[in-house]
Amino acid sequence: MSVTVTICLNEEERQFFEEHTKRYQRDLSVTIKQLALEKILDEYDMSIAERFEKGIVDGAVTVRPYSELRKETEN
Repeated sequence: MSVTVTICLNEEERQFFEEHTKRYQRDLSVTIKQLALEKILDEYDMSIAERFEKGIVDGAVTVRPYSELRKETEN
């Protein structure tokens, strides 16, 4: 099921999105949806990376070289 969402753009924003839309030959709605999803996914990826890095600092996550893992799996 699809839902229609309306957004208000000023003239400068409209032109910006239309230029981006032409560059990638997509509909305006597809462009805005894609940009929003990419932003959300980028923020999610950053939160996962930050949790991982915090885990390393806190000692909850241990890291070792890939070469050690290869040695274990080759035997």
